[in-house]
Amino acid sequence: MREMKESGVTWVGKIPAAWEMKTIKQLMIERVEKNKELEVNTILSLSAKDGVTLYNSENHSGNKPREDLSDYKIVRENDIVVNSMNILSGSVGLSAYTGVVSPVYYIYYPRDDGNVEYFHYIFQCFEFQRSLRGLGNGILIKETESGGLNTIRMRIPSQKLGAQEFPYCSRKEQDRIVAALEASAKKVDALIANQEAQIVKLKAYKQSLITEVVTKGLNPNVPMKSSGVEAIGSIPQHWKIYRTKFVADAIFKGNGITKDEVVEDGDIQCIRYGEIYSKYDGSFEKTYSRTNESAITSPQYISSGDILFAGTGELVEEIGKNVVYTGKEPCLAGGDIIVLKHSQNPIFLNYALYCTSSQTQKSKGKAKLKVVHISASEIGNVIIALPPLDEQNAIAEYLDKKCEHISRLIEIKKKKIESLTQYKKSLIYEYVTGKKEVM
Repeated sequence: MREMKESGVTWVGKIPAAWEMKTIKQLMIERVEKNKELEVNTILSLSAKDGVTLYNSENHSGNKPREDLSDYKIVRENDIVVNSMNILSGSVGLSAYTGVVSPVYYIYYPRDDGNVEYFHYIFQCFEFQRSLRGLGNGILIKETESGGLNTIRMRIPSQKLGAQEFPYCSRKEQDRIVAALEASAKKVDALIANQEAQIVKLKAYKQSLITEVVTKGLNPNVPMKSSGVEAIGSIPQHWKIYRTKFVADAIFKGNGITKDEVVEDGDIQCIRYGEIYSKYDGSFEKTYSRTNESAITSPQYISSGDILFAGTGELVEEIGKNVVYTGKEPCLAGGDIIVLKHSQNPIFLNYALYCTSSQTQKSKGKAKLKVVHISASEIGNVIIALPPLDEQNAIAEYLDKKCEHISRLIEIKKKKIESLTQYKKSLIYEYVTGKKEVM
């Protein structure tokens, strides 16, 4: 076991005795080339998940680039790109491209003979990113359109970031560390990809199972007939086809509940439309949010069994996502939520309005829209297949059991991914700080 010494930097801890601590500015040069001559017109994007990628306006939900790229910074191949406002959440990447990025980014490349991939791994260290807290010029919290909160970290000045220290070893050892990490990361990434692929398959199976059962029933030997609706296909002969508005007792929109009106000790439950996407899956008895009833003008109440649809979304395939409220306490529906009251089995009807044939109808004609809206009228025109109430009850019970089992399997796989991701992060930290020796 090799001799270790204190690095003098809290997040690093001990390093090998032969190693040094050097500032980013000592190890790397900040590239500040402006695109004044419009030398480069390839726009790059950066995210914590995907690193540096080519900007694609079709699937990019962030800020749009300027039309004039002359003030943008040039990135060269094998440069490290850092988002000065989001590095604390892991927004850093090694570029495989030459392109341009917004002026809020910092671009670095090694001095002398440093291995850029070694430095990139240090930038990726969660411990390093966490150590940067407090270096920025403040924190701004903004409410999203869906009712959530975005924490926007103000820019970390270049001088402060450049003054941070990295563990530094010989180029030969840097190369060995990079090779070891690449080999280990390749194995871990393959395991993660396998779990992600299984989750995709499970979700697809769940969706196909729901669609099959709510349009074909549980008896495979029952006589069938054409539904007359392409998205639905054939249905049991004794089932009927309805537009949702003819099944509904009422369809109406909720009333706006602002972030400030959501309070932890509120006297009534409430749900906001963004929570339908982010908080609930299928059904819910208790809400994550509460408000004070007296603070809401013209409150819209929901009751047990009511089905709620998100009226706005960013993904066409999820537009009008629906959940069913199964609780008993009074509850308020926020703005951009469409409420459906009815006299059917609520669990069955919720599945029927969530299945692929219903989602296909909800998304019809909306594929090219950036932000997708759906109205109460459009929800009312969704066509579903409706069996007698006793079959609705049996189907609801069957699907609940099946879907609960699938959801458990998905959660197990998500936990495996989380464990593998943490293991990969720990490997990076152990190697780049010399605590794990490359043999």
